[in-house]
Amino acid sequence: MYAKLGRNLSMQCILQQGLLSWTLQTKQATTNLVSTTNQSLTIKFDGINQVLTWFLSAVYASCDTVSRRELWQELSIIKEVCSGPWISCGDFNVTRYPNERSEGHRITGDMQEFTEWINAMEFVDPPLLGGSFTWRRGDGHSSASRIDRFLYSSQWDESFTRIKQNLLPRIGSDHNPIMLDCGELNLNKSYFKFEQWWLRVDGFADKIKEWWLSFNINGTGSYILAVKLKMLKQKLKEWRMTHRNDWKRKKEEILQQLAEMEKTQELRLLSEDELLQKVHLAMEFEEVAKQEEIAWRQRSRIQWLKKGDKNTKFFHRVATAHKRFNSIDTLVVEGNSISDPEDIKGEIINFYQKLYTETEQWRPEFKLQGLETITEEERDWLQTHFEEAEVLKCIKSCASDKAPGPDGFPMCFFQSFWEDVIVSKYGQTDSWTSNTVTSTYGVSVWRSIRNLWPKLTRNICYKVGEGTRILFWKDKWIGQNSLMEDFADLYSFCDNPGASIAEMWSQQGWNITLRRLLNDWEVDRVANLLQRLEDFPGLNTNPDAIRWKHDRDGEFSVGRMYKRDLATQPGEIAGPWKQIWKSNTPTKIKCFTWLVCRRACLTQERLKKRGFQIVSRCFFCHEKEETNNHLFLHCRVTAQIWYLFQSIIQDPWVVPEHTADLLNCWMRRGGSKTQKKWWNLVPSCIWWSIWKERNNRCFKNITNPMQKVKENCINTLYFWCKEEGIDDVNQLVDFLGYL
Repeated sequence: MYAKLGRNLSMQCILQQGLLSWTLQTKQATTNLVSTTNQSLTIKFDGINQVLTWFLSAVYASCDTVSRRELWQELSIIKEVCSGPWISCGDFNVTRYPNERSEGHRITGDMQEFTEWINAMEFVDPPLLGGSFTWRRGDGHSSASRIDRFLYSSQWDESFTRIKQNLLPRIGSDHNPIMLDCGELNLNKSYFKFEQWWLRVDGFADKIKEWWLSFNINGTGSYILAVKLKMLKQKLKEWRMTHRNDWKRKKEEILQQLAEMEKTQELRLLSEDELLQKVHLAMEFEEVAKQEEIAWRQRSRIQWLKKGDKNTKFFHRVATAHKRFNSIDTLVVEGNSISDPEDIKGEIINFYQKLYTETEQWRPEFKLQGLETITEEERDWLQTHFEEAEVLKCIKSCASDKAPGPDGFPMCFFQSFWEDVIVSKYGQTDSWTSNTVTSTYGVSVWRSIRNLWPKLTRNICYKVGEGTRILFWKDKWIGQNSLMEDFADLYSFCDNPGASIAEMWSQQGWNITLRRLLNDWEVDRVANLLQRLEDFPGLNTNPDAIRWKHDRDGEFSVGRMYKRDLATQPGEIAGPWKQIWKSNTPTKIKCFTWLVCRRACLTQERLKKRGFQIVSRCFFCHEKEETNNHLFLHCRVTAQIWYLFQSIIQDPWVVPEHTADLLNCWMRRGGSKTQKKWWNLVPSCIWWSIWKERNNRCFKNITNPMQKVKENCINTLYFWCKEEGIDDVNQLVDFLGYL
């Protein structure tokens, strides 16, 4: 067996009865014996090219299955010592697949055991080039198999530019020599690439914000962005040197701590603090494993598996295959083969320089008369600047872990730090966001509040002071609408659509610049615009302010906005919110009832909307999907409780579609005034009893009969009445007779 490791080391292995030889072309390499047994010999090589330290385990396995198992165990123990690139090679006396034997038809137990051992050792088994078998039973026999092979670790795979296993001619032996050609050591300087797993490192996002805000650059927006990215890249390179493969070190530390705690647990019971620490370590290990998975996933560029799949080994092998496929071992130039990496680089550069260097000055002439042309409106649209919303939408639509651009930043960087880039571009003091809220997980505005934003913006206007925080075209600062809305045609070809009033105003007047000359019909539009602006008194030293249009003082209040835009409109049915908060139930029950009416309880329906992949089934009837309305109203099992209470007033009813509708109609019923004292508590009591029973069945696997659920409901209602001072509860006591 031969191994060619770059230019400084070639090796010939002849392992039979313990013989191993090698040849070094460098005096800087040293060797040390690690282990020797009757089936293997392990050597440590130090200082190859003053860079690589690696291990070699040469194998001559027994034909006996039991003895081979001892070899597998020996090499598994050696793996704990070999913390670096590792090769295991030799005669393993067993094959992996039926096609590796000339007479093989099925997978045997020995094959399966050998394959499982290779997978457990995380070895790479490269394909054999130049033939299928490495051993033959003499020239006159057809029996042949592949029992010799090279196996190597993933660290070895990362250390070389390309690896090939070749079959050599057989001379005077029943075994064919095989050679592992590893090309050159992978010492090339790789270009910068932003790693997606960095985003999960504690404090990394804060570092990015700190660095980004510390860069003070003047110039156009595109120039500032390019220079800042270049400066940030340098900072990230320095940070990367202290966090390179940080997850590998952390995994080892966490596993060591967990192992020590397991030993302690064998001797005594762990304290509460120690148990809590063990849980935290397990969670931390899960996070570190996730970082490793993301790192290899990004390098593999696999897009068709969902994030969260535990396929780190798969991603690693795909990334390795990408690297091997993209490597150029030999280049043929004018009939001459070139294998030196520097010469290959030079030839590639020369080829493309010649390809894109112009030699002739001749240009063809095209007569375009008679061709259809676009309209001026379409031309103006093509010339408009990209809006921020368009750019953001484009960025968010791109896959986050695709290959990065020439600057090394993939889309996940811009998606994660978009707000920081925009805020820093306009400046903290020049933005309406005067106070930013920061926390570990970020703070977002509730969806219900965000939905009110269009109504809010319709009712605000701007009072101009310094003019630095009000946009000339886009904000409502003069008239009922913005200039962008009333003069959309002029806005489409204005030179600076995002300019503030201060940038457009000077002591000499307005400085409105357009990207092209005006057509005749557009002159009047400009005149109308200037007429709209002629009453502007000019800027002053006061800060710009936002005002509420519908009050003289301009002050905004939630109450005024609610009365104007959010109160119930004529003909609209009001929600039962007042009845909920004024009811005589405990505060916890009021909040729960509000959630039920808002369909916000954490039923399986809500969990699915949050992205959980579950099969939804009602815990009572096991027939329908568990939704808010089904669980609390329409389930044929839980409906028994509703029918029970309806039997008191003997009033037939139709179950409403939604829980809020039920509460509205329930409050209008209930018979006498005496009954109404406790009647209005019934829906909350039923829902609370159903929810408790549902959670018992879901989380504790305890199922009570419905008769027991009814009794619990009546007891709860009776207790609420006594706590709230409702004295006339005799009817409730009598009602137990119905049960």
